[in-house]
Amino acid sequence: MNHFETKFPLALREDHNPPFLFLLPPALRLFLVFVRWTSYRCPFCHAVFRRDFWPYNVRLGDGQRPCNSCGRLFDDGAREWPELALAKKLRFYFPPLVLALAASSLFCGIFMLCIAPLDVLSWTMGIVVIGACLSPLALWSLVRLVWVSRSSRRYAEKEVLAGRRAVQPN
Repeated sequence: MNHFETKFPLALREDHNPPFLFLLPPALRLFLVFVRWTSYRCPFCHAVFRRDFWPYNVRLGDGQRPCNSCGRLFDDGAREWPELALAKKLRFYFPPLVLALAASSLFCGIFMLCIAPLDVLSWTMGIVVIGACLSPLALWSLVRLVWVSRSSRRYAEKEVLAGRRAVQPN
């Protein structure tokens, strides 16, 4: 189901900023500007079904969600992997916080290699340090790969059931 083809009303999105932000000195405001969240609500009864602390998270799923309060179906904004644009696919694999942590870890690893004495440096040490810095990103990507394969499988099954795609012989 493409987001243009949805037959259910879209969830309501509401961004929240801390209400006391304007009372703080400017130096503190710079840090607390990141303390914000987004609430997603049922379009019928306005019950909150999800809060995100990072705006525009990409969620995988068919997009149909029953409300826990009123029981009616609505579109929660989730899409299956084949329906996502390239930019959203990249954001799903590498959200900004994960990229920031990986980049800072890589920077620290390269910095350690730069300040190490030349007589103890080797290619092996450089590969091990940089590999260790990037290993959390690799593990994150492997976990996401499982989610992507499940989403692709769900989408293919849905397409076969809808008769839009020929069943491929095994």
